[in-house]
Amino acid sequence: MLDYTAIDFETANAYRGSPCAVGLVRVRNGQPVDEQRWLIRPPTRVDYFDAFNSTLHGIDAEMVREAPRWNVVLQAIVEYIGDDVVVAHNAGFDIGVIRYACAVDNTEWPELRFLCTMVMARRALSLPSYRLPYVAESCGFTMGDHHDPLADAHGVVGIVRALAREAGASDLSELASAHRMSIGRMGSGVYAGSVAVGTGSRNFTPIVVNPDADQDGYLYGRVVVFTGTLMSMTRDVARQECARVGAVPEQNTTKKTNVLVVGDINPAVLRPDSNVTGKTRKAFDLQDKGRAIEVMTEDDFLRCLDGKALTVIEGLLAEEGEATPPAAPTRDRFRSVPLDERPVPAPPKPPRPLRRERVPTDQVCSADGCNELAAFKTRSKPTYCDGHIEVILRVGGLEPLESFTRTTDWLLTRCLHCGNVAHYRFEYVQEKNGWKEATCRACYWREWACSERELQGSYARITPVSYEKAQGIAEENGFIYLGPLTTPSMPSDPHRTECRRCGKISAERLGDISFGCTCQPR
Repeated sequence: MLDYTAIDFETANAYRGSPCAVGLVRVRNGQPVDEQRWLIRPPTRVDYFDAFNSTLHGIDAEMVREAPRWNVVLQAIVEYIGDDVVVAHNAGFDIGVIRYACAVDNTEWPELRFLCTMVMARRALSLPSYRLPYVAESCGFTMGDHHDPLADAHGVVGIVRALAREAGASDLSELASAHRMSIGRMGSGVYAGSVAVGTGSRNFTPIVVNPDADQDGYLYGRVVVFTGTLMSMTRDVARQECARVGAVPEQNTTKKTNVLVVGDINPAVLRPDSNVTGKTRKAFDLQDKGRAIEVMTEDDFLRCLDGKALTVIEGLLAEEGEATPPAAPTRDRFRSVPLDERPVPAPPKPPRPLRRERVPTDQVCSADGCNELAAFKTRSKPTYCDGHIEVILRVGGLEPLESFTRTTDWLLTRCLHCGNVAHYRFEYVQEKNGWKEATCRACYWREWACSERELQGSYARITPVSYEKAQGIAEENGFIYLGPLTTPSMPSDPHRTECRRCGKISAERLGDISFGCTCQPR
């Protein structure tokens, strides 16, 4: 039977592990029978709210001031779920909230199985967007308030019901199988996503161990095995780096193994009785039999590549008596580039905020016959009140989703024609209005790409760009990939992204995405 629990999280800020609310719906035989919604105080180290997030879901610090902390709510969530499979729309995000919140709280991951309706929708439906409201509408129902966690969880229930009916599936296993998907799994140290099932192969560069490596190096002469996904480099580059420092990389854990490097695993649970990967389990079993196998995290491995022994503790004490664990490695855009060929980055400057405080003025709106106070002051150019600013935005085909601050600040808007949500500067809208051109870049690039293909005729590139390829380009250049803006997505068609650094949402072509966000230092 279709028995499961639907879940949706909202977060306080850009850090994924900052839950501030959760919605849960218990489903039996395809029908919701119970629901819960909890506000959450995020983990202490990430207990702050970004204005952008609060604008989306309407939750702020004052609303969660008396709410229980994450570690308390986590126990309630796990008890509520019980033995159910958890279903979420974009499970990579929602399950990621749990993983990252536990990591920043130094708490073990709970045991969960999960299924992703976003991945399933991409397998089953052809849509211009796979965001929750679009998928819900395509399944024949209208959601409640998007970004209310309980309403979103009910949206997941509706999608499962529609896709199960279409596939003739009577339980989640049949439903996943019908769409060639796996049910994901998370345990106290192991994570396997709910993804499309396919075949693939690994191509590794031949290994030549460096005969001139420093024999005093920490890894010299050791046999090293990797398990899990490394964030700082690909598996192939990691093997080459081992060879460079005189270590011997191998595929599987054996009696010859000296070091096991674990990636994408919560270091708080690396102990022999944990539920871990097969390679890690075998390493623990060999340890129990007296074999000298060292299990280290990716951070440990990177320090060893730098020639530092693990007995050297650097930067772990924030204040006397207070230990702070090193930050987990983040996915590097140069993962496939050997370490000695990577450029040395300069210390990054913090990005300019998208929005600043509004500056009061006693100037009057420049629109004819308007005596309202202006929203911004100026010396030589016209200025406008809030009402006329909204009129100018509507001339540009936009409606504002947040209050106006300054002409050069980024304002979150929605296109009145296609519904795309993106940031634009007010002065940019004014410029486009002067050219009699709509502001929305999603509309503009869609039309431009279509015209380009018509002009090129039989020479036009019409091979669709895969979701995975577009996502890879976006992530390699510092963006969160929010999806294509056409179906199918052709070369030169636009895509929607969010900058990981400044939070700006844009509609861009892949060639423009490859240059990175304008907030990135050049």
